[in-house]
Order: sequence, then C-alpha cells, then structure tokens
Amino acid sequence: MLAQTATQGGSSANVAAVCTLQAEDYANAFDTTAGNTGNQHRTDNVDIEATTDAGGGYNVAWTANGEWLAHNNVTFPTSGAYTIAYRVAAPSAGGVISADLNGGAIPLGTTSVPATGGWQNWTTVQRTVNVNAGTYNVGTFISSAGFNLNWISIAGASCGGTPPPPGGWTLAWADEFNGSSLDTSKWNIEVNGDGGGNNELQYYTARPENIRVTGGELVIEARKEAYAGKQYTSGRITTQNKASWQYGRMEARMKIPTGKGTWPAFWMLGNSITSAGWPASGEIDIMEHVNSEAVTHGTIHWRDNNNAYANYGGPSGNLDFAQYHVYAVEWDASVIRWYVDGNKFHEVNIAGGINGTSEFHAPYFLLFNLAVGGNWPGSPDGSTAFPNRMQVDYVRVYRK
Repeated sequence: MLAQTATQGGSSANVAAVCTLQAEDYANAFDTTAGNTGNQHRTDNVDIEATTDAGGGYNVAWTANGEWLAHNNVTFPTSGAYTIAYRVAAPSAGGVISADLNGGAIPLGTTSVPATGGWQNWTTVQRTVNVNAGTYNVGTFISSAGFNLNWISIAGASCGGTPPPPGGWTLAWADEFNGSSLDTSKWNIEVNGDGGGNNELQYYTARPENIRVTGGELVIEARKEAYAGKQYTSGRITTQNKASWQYGRMEARMKIPTGKGTWPAFWMLGNSITSAGWPASGEIDIMEHVNSEAVTHGTIHWRDNNNAYANYGGPSGNLDFAQYHVYAVEWDASVIRWYVDGNKFHEVNIAGGINGTSEFHAPYFLLFNLAVGGNWPGSPDGSTAFPNRMQVDYVRVYRK
C-alpha cells in the first residue's frame, strides 16, 4: 500500500531512503462530504480522482477544512531533521496542511499550499521537521482547504509495516485498527461492573466514549463519571470464542497511561476459563502497569500440583510511558519469555508442566483492558488525570 523509493546521495554506498505515501492509499481518513467515491480507487467516501501528474495513478481531490488522512507504520531510524514534502495542485492559494504523529500526539507544524494554476497543475512544497527515532502513524490534517494532494514524501524515513521478528515467525493473526470502528468479527466488548475479581471501580461499557477505533488506533478510555452505580467507566475487549492460540509470539505496540489507580493490561486467559475457572485456566499477563511505576510487569498465574494458587513474574526495566512501546511474549512448549521493544526481561520454564504448569499447554485468547482501582493499584486520588487513555497501534500473533 505504501511505496518506498530511494534517492542517490553521492556514491553508491550513500543512498538515503525516501518514504513516499500515496495520498489515496491511506490507512484511515475522514471526509466531510458523505458519498464521495471519486474514480473508484477507494469506495469509502474520500474524494479520489485519476491524476495527470507524473506517474499517473490517483490523487485525493478537493480537500475541505477538517478532513484528514492517516498513514501507519512510518519509521524514522534516527532522531533529527527530516524533509517532509507534499505534491499539491490548487487554482488559488490559501490551503494549509498540518502534519502530526500518532493521532495528533506529536505536532509537526504546518505547510502552506500556493496557487498552482489549476486542479491538475502540480508542484511540490516542503518543510523540515524534527522527529525522535521510532515508528509512528503520520497524520495529514487539512486546516485550510482548497487543493488536491497526490503524495507525501519523507526523506530519510521508511514506509510500511514492521517486519516480522527474527526467529522464523510467521504472522498468523493481527488487528492494525485501521478502520473506523472495532472489528467485532475479532473482538468481544464486555459490558459489566463486576470489578474483574479484584474489587476494581469501573463499569465496562461498549460506548465510543470508552472504546473506539480512530486515527489507526484502538483507544480504551477510562472516565470519571457516575454510571450504573459506579463512579468510573472504561473498556475491556477479548477474542474469546473468536480467536485463540496454543504457543506463539503475541505482541502489541501501545502507549499506556499512568496515574494513581490506573491499571492497563494486555494479557491472555486459557479457553478453559468457562469450565475450569480461574486460576485453573491459567493466565499470561503480557503487560500490566499500575499507578506511576517506572516499570511494567510480566506474570503467569495458575493452579499448581497441590491445587493451590501460584504465580511467577518479574518487572521490566524503566520505561518512558510518554512513548509507544512494543510489549510481547514468546511462548512455546518449554518456556515463556517477556519482551519490551525487543529486549527480554523475564522468562519462566513450563517444560513438561513443571510445578503444575500444564495449564500453559492449551489454547489462550487475548484481552485488553484499562481498569480503575482494585486490589493492586488502590483507588485514584486527586492527582489522577481523567479521561485516561490506553492507545493500541496494533496487535499481532506470530506462529512458527
């Protein structure tokens, strides 16, 4: 969907990557005029037409105030200056493009669009932006309208999805959250105020205020509000009865909240939860974070050979939670290993069901939730900011 090209910068050993994003090949978008389908390259109401610009193809036509495009998984390999360029056409001046990363979390400033003499008279405008190394979703927001947009290029960056992790993994299942709503063929939305078995304080709802897909991300938002007898609302989703796996690499790229009484989690439960109950079903916590700790936790819970509750876990190294991180487990018949950004921080031996770990040789399903309060973090206090958001860029399951 996204093309990557290269430009020569001197000798053959000095080739700088140029990430070229075809505007019409967005991951997610918003158009203010319903029913725009253009020349049929895309049929989700964004105005698209065949272009007469060099190279042919399509362009996004007649951009109006408030419209936006998102292109996901653009990698900036080093921190520093990048040139971002736009191929535009407009009969009169006055258009303004605002660039950002990760749904507006990191603004990159604006670029003005001049008059080019017509809707298919093309020119390139550009500016320099400073970006920290990392992989981001690139947003293009139209803050002043009246031009066509053919492509966006970012010198020194690279396009496309994250490559498979090393070790012979093959992608088996994923959700990139590129639509406009949660894919309910993959996910269940839980609705209850049961407290999660931990005396949590939230009521889980299916409302967009608490669970939504926007800007190429899943957003689970905890809110301080009276609802169904509770004082907080939030969201919890699962793949139960829709997708489960025995062994694999499970990973998600996300930004998680902090604050007293917050408890975001990315985790797994055994399919036998409905018959065997917990902890006999087993639980694999890929990532849990409480309050404002500098670390996350990776833990397993199970019922051991003595029919007693058991758990084993460990913390990650210190993390900057203002940034996105990739949280993962690699799980096979012998061991479960925990990673943050590719760095292993914990592992547990489960070979042969040692210490009663036979629960971890069966299928498990995925869960995301953002709890408020509960036995582990305690309750929020006056310093806790609400709304409080857990933002998930993608979740992927790899198998060997």
